[in-house]
Amino acid sequence: MRRISLFLWVAVAGAVLQLTALGSDFYVVGGKRRDAWLGIPHASDLLLASAVVTVVFLALSAWDRSPVRGRSAGLAVGVAALLATLQLAYRMLVPPFGCLTYGCGLDAAREVTLLTGIWIGLVGSVLATVGGFGHAFSRAAQETAARPSRAPAQPGMSPWLGLAALGAVGQFIFGFTAFTFYTVSGFAGQRGISAWGGWLSIPHTSSLVLLMSAATLFVVATAARERSSLSPSAVGAAIAIFGFIAASRLLFRILEPPFSAAGGESTQVGSVTIELGGWLTLASAVLVLIAGIVHAALQSKEERTDPRARESGPGTAVPERP
Repeated sequence: MRRISLFLWVAVAGAVLQLTALGSDFYVVGGKRRDAWLGIPHASDLLLASAVVTVVFLALSAWDRSPVRGRSAGLAVGVAALLATLQLAYRMLVPPFGCLTYGCGLDAAREVTLLTGIWIGLVGSVLATVGGFGHAFSRAAQETAARPSRAPAQPGMSPWLGLAALGAVGQFIFGFTAFTFYTVSGFAGQRGISAWGGWLSIPHTSSLVLLMSAATLFVVATAARERSSLSPSAVGAAIAIFGFIAASRLLFRILEPPFSAAGGESTQVGSVTIELGGWLTLASAVLVLIAGIVHAALQSKEERTDPRARESGPGTAVPERP
């Protein structure tokens, strides 16, 4: 346990508070209590991500199986917690209720009361931030070498992995940046047509797709560098799973547009149209799914015919210099 510093335990205490906060109410709006999950979805996603990163690196450090050096692990914990801290502090100053854009200003805080749960989340995020960065510069982190796990057989780069990476980028760019996902007429009784991107209108979906995109790109990058911990066919299977998760969630949001106000209450709209950005987002996710399936099938066939390719088993932990 010498690889776990006191700072990392502080970060774990912060992660416990973050998870506790996610089960608590954060606001009182118009006499009704609102929790974190529906009230501030991007902040709640970051709270969950920060807590998971902290716990995962604690477990990997304890078992001496961290794929990165101790300092990098501490920085990862600290950065994830810092992002959660900043987003949560912003949503304390500017609650989202009645204001669904980032240009609302402090007027959005009128008639909104902050509850204990949001303060617990903030304290937990601050503790995780301090603990993560503190661990990164501790002696324990400096003495913890990376022990990446590598499969005996490596797939290398292939056209199908390239298509998967292209789809992973596309499914986030088309859906959750400057492209329009929905157009809505008569939103909340307003006249005319309003355009919506995916980042604000489907926040939990945007966080999930971002995670699947990052996971896909990570798997492709490690395979291309021949540093993958997965066998060649398993690389394709993992990518296919990431594509399926993203595609199924996007299809759900195309069939069931989510427009809501005040933490989940339905908003009356005249009509909803799925724009080109939405369809391109779904098509990109399907491309990831298909590319993963084809890559897995081709590699599985090669593993059955090539005796050397069948040498797939648990990866060997290879220590690196700190």
